[in-house]
Order: sequence, then structure tokens, then C-alpha cells
Amino acid sequence: MNEIYNAIGLQTDTVDCKFRVGDAPDYERNLRHLDHMIDMAVLHSMEYRPRLLALCEGAIQGFPDEYHDWESADYARSGAIDIPGPVTDRLAERAVKWNLYLIGQAKARMAEFPDRFFNTAFIIDPAGEIVYLHRKNVVFTIEHTTTPHDVWDQWVAMFGDGLDAFFPVAHTPIGNIGCLICMEGNYPELARGLMMNGAEIVYRPSSIENKISTGVWQIQNQARALDNNCYVIAPNTGYHTVDAAGTRGFVTGGHPMIVDYRGQIAHEIRTQGDAFVAAPINIEGLRQHRANARQNNWAPHMKTELYRLVYDKAVWPKNLAAHRPPQRREATDEIYFQTIRRLQEAGVQVPPAAVSGRTDTGGAAAGSSLREHILGRVSEMGEGERPVPPVPKLRVVGNDEEAGGPKETAIVPDQAAE
Repeated sequence: MNEIYNAIGLQTDTVDCKFRVGDAPDYERNLRHLDHMIDMAVLHSMEYRPRLLALCEGAIQGFPDEYHDWESADYARSGAIDIPGPVTDRLAERAVKWNLYLIGQAKARMAEFPDRFFNTAFIIDPAGEIVYLHRKNVVFTIEHTTTPHDVWDQWVAMFGDGLDAFFPVAHTPIGNIGCLICMEGNYPELARGLMMNGAEIVYRPSSIENKISTGVWQIQNQARALDNNCYVIAPNTGYHTVDAAGTRGFVTGGHPMIVDYRGQIAHEIRTQGDAFVAAPINIEGLRQHRANARQNNWAPHMKTELYRLVYDKAVWPKNLAAHRPPQRREATDEIYFQTIRRLQEAGVQVPPAAVSGRTDTGGAAAGSSLREHILGRVSEMGEGERPVPPVPKLRVVGNDEEAGGPKETAIVPDQAAE
């Protein structure tokens, strides 16, 4: 790939595609806006031929499942999309029109996992075909998304346990492309997984305040690029409207950017709302750097035997959605704080000396506070409070340091306690 081309990261305002469980989803409002913004961004990015355009997270659907705290099964049936399907067909028209690769994100169904949906990155090629799918591996606790780790046994049975199953990379004429979605960008391991599977360009939408104004977003994007000598295209979400009247919403913090394979910001805009960034992509230069650079070229020095020791013990329990869809916010918060306690019991972390006096997770209070601040009372929206389902208990298991050997521990679901 010797051609230098432009990549575009598109930051757009978005409106939740539905506001009540019974509403039919309305994707058209966001899709019309994307049609216009894609056209304008391409027309204003002609320094080099645009060959790649990346949408922000939430550009199609907004974030209704998170901020309205709906049951996973409800949103899977009535809010998630099929890929391929009418929504991606609509976006494919723009990929064909401008002869470019288009990367997007959506909450999507998989037929093999009823009543569940996956936060999914997809790539449409210049012929309008879906050539890549990635299912988000790590989600924030307010998401109701199923991850491959949540259905681990079935996922491995279907797709295997190799890099392609969890860190897929699209091998295209414009370079090898992998995807991280929002929360995934917080974890160096996930970006490294993509690089080890051949990624040269990493799509990483998005993040929220206060990670933008405090510089965390920029640090992470530059670090993921530098660590792996890859490009990072990081469009953030614009203004997010969370009610039908358009009177309530918030700004994510903006600051879309493209970072080159040496960790340098190639283009950034420190703004919120509708915007785009565009920068040249030089895949041949990246490959020359990886092949010849003596400094800032990290892959040849990896001591993988050492790293296996770090990740030998399980932390977050797998298969949590194997027999039921992901639970609502309070239940996920309980698992989160149980996992912290298990890390402390295993000696990985030292608990603080000061105790807040809170004996529960605070999940219900925190969740209610968030809903009241952003959305108002759930009851005002015509939805009554629903009981929180039981949460699987966790426990630490080990070998009791027999014969003076090291204690091996893992954090697992406590089936006996359920």
C-alpha cells in the first residue's frame, strides 16, 4: 500500500432512537444527519483522496439502553439492529458514493444469542459490503450489552479461542483495520491484541467527560498508537439528546483526533458538537518504521512469557450472560464491587483504611441519581420501577499453598450461593 490517503473521523450530534420501551425505533433522524455530515466531511478533506471514514459511537442509535436503564431483552427486541440490514444498507450508499471504507458502531443482534445484543463495530467496503464485525469485549457498568466474555463457553465453541475470535482485524487494500469501542480503549491489552493480529489502523470511539477535559482521552489515544506503532482514529460523540422534545441532553466533551504510528497527533479539534478530523494515512511509512526503526518500535522486544504471569488468574467472572441476558445497572454494580472485594481478599489490592460506612454497593442510589439528573424520574416517563434480579455471588478459589508452593487464586461465580 504505497498510496497516501486521507482518513476522516466524524463527530456528530445524536438523538436517542427511542425514549420508551414501547416506542418504535427512529433511526432516520440520525441517518439523515449522517448523510449530510459525511458528504460535507469528504468534500472538505480533499488534500489527499479520502479512503476511510469513521463514525462516532452512538451516531446511529444514540445511547437509550444505558441512559434509560432498560432491560437488555427489551432493547434487543426493539432497539438493536441487524447487521447487515436496512440501517447498514443506508450507510453503504455513502461508502459506494465516495468509494471509501466506512467504519461504524451500533448495538446489534446475533441470532445465536436471543434476547441479547452486542455493541458492534462494522466496516463497509467501497462496494457496499460488510467486510468486518467486532463485538465489544469490555463494557462500562451502565451498559446492558452482552460481550463475548459473558457467553464465553458458547462463543469459543462457535468461533474458537484464537485472536480472530476476540480481536478481529480486517485486511484491506488500504491497511489492516481493527476496532476498539469506547471502554475498550482504556485497556492496553485490547489494543495489543489487535496489533498482534496485524492491525495497522485502530478505530477507537469514544469517551465521556471528565476524561476529555482532564486529558485522559488524549493520553490513551496517543498511548495506544505509540505502544503498537499504529494509527488511531478517535472520533468522539457530539451533543447527545436524550428526550423526544430535544430539551434534555449533554455534551460528551468532544475533542476528536487522529494519532499517527509514532504517537503524534496528526489532527485534532478541541470542540464539541458536529465536527470532523482528517489526516493523511501512510501505511508504507508505518511498515517501514516497524521493519527498520531502532527506537520507538516496541513489538520486537516483547517478552510474552513474562506477561503470561500477570494474566494467569481470572478476575471478572465469565459466562455471566450464558443463561440470562445482562442485568440492569444495580445488578452489574454489585458484581463490580464484589470483584473489587475479591481482589482485596486475593491480596492483589489493599483495601483503604477509611471505610465509608456504606455496606451495599451504592449501585441503586448511584443509578437513580444518574437517571434523575439526566432523564428525570423513570415513573414520569411511564415506566414503573422494576425489581432487581438476584446477582451471582463470587468467591476466591485456590490451592491452599500446598507443599510450600505459591498460592494460585481465581475469582469465579459461586454456583452454590445462587
